[in-house]
Amino acid sequence: MKRIALAALAVSTMLGTAQAEVDQTSSDLKEAVKAVWQDQQKAFDAHDVDGVLATYADSDDIMLMGTGPGEHWVGPAEIKDAYAHFMETFDPHTLEVKCGDGAGSTKGDVAWVTGVCHFIDKQEEESRQYVANLSAVLVKQGDAWRFHTMHFSHLTGRAEDQSQQTSE
Repeated sequence: MKRIALAALAVSTMLGTAQAEVDQTSSDLKEAVKAVWQDQQKAFDAHDVDGVLATYADSDDIMLMGTGPGEHWVGPAEIKDAYAHFMETFDPHTLEVKCGDGAGSTKGDVAWVTGVCHFIDKQEEESRQYVANLSAVLVKQGDAWRFHTMHFSHLTGRAEDQSQQTSE
């Protein structure tokens, strides 16, 4: 669960850089995507699970996916429960995120973005750092963009274990 929680922290913050790449011809769209990302990040950092869920599309098939088996949540109830557990692994208002590489595009009422983000947070004065690769699909509902699908991947474990896994 700790691995899931660390990686999921990334999900709510990936759009910081990637949103700038979304549809270079539409500053309104970029601003709208940036706003929904900021709303989600603010709610997540404040441990406001209802606020996080409000950034998702109004649909029974919204999805959050992680890296490994069991890291797959579909529908508002499962996603809300997942975020509630993720929030147990860090103290509110301690999350710092810096996103680097990212890209995105749109077609009609669908946008997709990717990002690589570096994270720092704290739990009971213990600081943690990690990097996650992220991607998301957003849909336009009415006048607002909302997340439909989010995916995060995050390597965990010792560096030598990870190098062995990639060389096999």
